[in-house]
Amino acid sequence: MRRAILGLMAILLLVSAAHAAAPSVRVGIPSIVVTLLPLPVAQERGFFQEEGLTVQPVLMAAALNIKALLSGDVSYATTVGAAVSAAVRGIDVRVVMVFVDRPLFDLVGVPEVSSIADLRGRVVGISSRGGLMDHATRRMLQQSGVDPAGVTLVTLGPQSNVFTALEARRITAGLLIPPYNFLAYRRGLKNLGFAGSFVSIPTTGLVTMRERLERAPDQVRRMVRALARARAFAREQKAAVLPILKRFLKLEDDAFLSEIYDYHQKAETPDGRISPALAAETIREAREAEGLTRETPVGQVFDFSYLEPRR
Repeated sequence: MRRAILGLMAILLLVSAAHAAAPSVRVGIPSIVVTLLPLPVAQERGFFQEEGLTVQPVLMAAALNIKALLSGDVSYATTVGAAVSAAVRGIDVRVVMVFVDRPLFDLVGVPEVSSIADLRGRVVGISSRGGLMDHATRRMLQQSGVDPAGVTLVTLGPQSNVFTALEARRITAGLLIPPYNFLAYRRGLKNLGFAGSFVSIPTTGLVTMRERLERAPDQVRRMVRALARARAFAREQKAAVLPILKRFLKLEDDAFLSEIYDYHQKAETPDGRISPALAAETIREAREAEGLTRETPVGQVFDFSYLEPRR
């Protein structure tokens, strides 16, 4: 009996030592935003640890995520859009999980404007040219029967600048992300439309190099499994997740946190996948943006085989 107990203790010590010696898995993140919620949930609820992983998020500019993957400075990235753009240029990167498949912004206007159609001839603020917000704004205008050429688009930089310009009535409308959109509604500004109702595009998820899929497939599966558990927990346990979200976003307003949590669910993918049609459209738009004509197969960009099979 004593020998059996000693043997069990030795096994437990070996397992503990293996976990303690596990190298840190670095994950590049572009900013602290709600779409990255699965990461802090997986950390704080112990899902990474239960998979034998020590995960370290590394904050870096979105443009650097893929460069850091290529150099080996991070093992994973979360910028799906940047990954797709890199893949169509021939970089061997793969998207293995998609957290959200539509942008989380609202087009917010001054109270005198009742609809997007009323923006003809008006001034609309965007954060930058050529980015997702610029693209989404133009798509929302077009689908509402407004020629973007008939609207004055001004670049304002950070979201705080767009919010301030709206509040001061220097612009008529602008795209705002949480919590700025909810703050705007408290100040009497108007929701003209949810960008995700007009544009479907995967923006955040789990990205890695194809070489890692071949060299460490078990690690990839464990990462995906921990994040899938975190996503399921976050969907079902709002009360338990709000304190995690508060710490992650460093936001103290409980009403804002509740609104952001509910808003985030509008954009979540059910199981980490997107449809083949959306994947193909995302690749096509990336090729057009890069000025490339060579076709890129969906399988060279998206690989959802590491996710649990659908039931």
